[in-house]
Amino acid sequence: MSLIEVKNLEKIYEAGEVKTPALGGVSFEIKDGEFVAIMGPSGSGKSTLLHVLGFLDRPSSGVYRFGGKAMDDYSDEELAKVRNRKMGFVFQAFNLLPRATVFENVKLPLLYSEVPEQEWKERTEKAIKAVGLSPRRDHEAFRLSGGEKQRAAIARALVLTPEVIFADEPTGNLDTKSGEAVIKILKNLNQEGRHTIILVTHEEEIARQASRLITLRDGRIESDKIFS
Repeated sequence: MSLIEVKNLEKIYEAGEVKTPALGGVSFEIKDGEFVAIMGPSGSGKSTLLHVLGFLDRPSSGVYRFGGKAMDDYSDEELAKVRNRKMGFVFQAFNLLPRATVFENVKLPLLYSEVPEQEWKERTEKAIKAVGLSPRRDHEAFRLSGGEKQRAAIARALVLTPEVIFADEPTGNLDTKSGEAVIKILKNLNQEGRHTIILVTHEEEIARQASRLITLRDGRIESDKIFS
């Protein structure tokens, strides 16, 4: 079954009378459990596409179905609930609370969820363990290395057991070794069959770690390859 279906998706940004097209008629499907990389040069529309897929922005036209339901059929409140319960996000900037511990940062999404409080500790510990950060559990975020910060951000995205994880340039602020470790974690999460991964990157070496690569140029799909 397709988790994500996109047909003739367009996004145009308007500032007064100036219209800037970001996506121009994009169509594809992503099945549950896939690991898909979206690659393209700066200005190709890859981050815009990720924001639409993650319910962070609405398209100007076209159809986007998540889990079989069209985005247009969701109210803003429903979009927020799906985004919080079924989607996890990892960004280049980490977005951790610097003076909070790893445990506190990872637990944060649970405070705004419907998960019973008695489950918070177990879920948080499990997510931290999944990214190999248990020894750093009680360290404040500002004391972590860049790679550790990104692993904490991945754990935070995992804590609500989302159906899909969106990762926007997750290795962009990391050295090569730390970046490879982060991609290995995402790959392992996908191969364990628990999460669909959609990764945005401008690095071909990173993109080839996925099982499928969608390449964008000027807001359109230039190629869509499946790696053996």
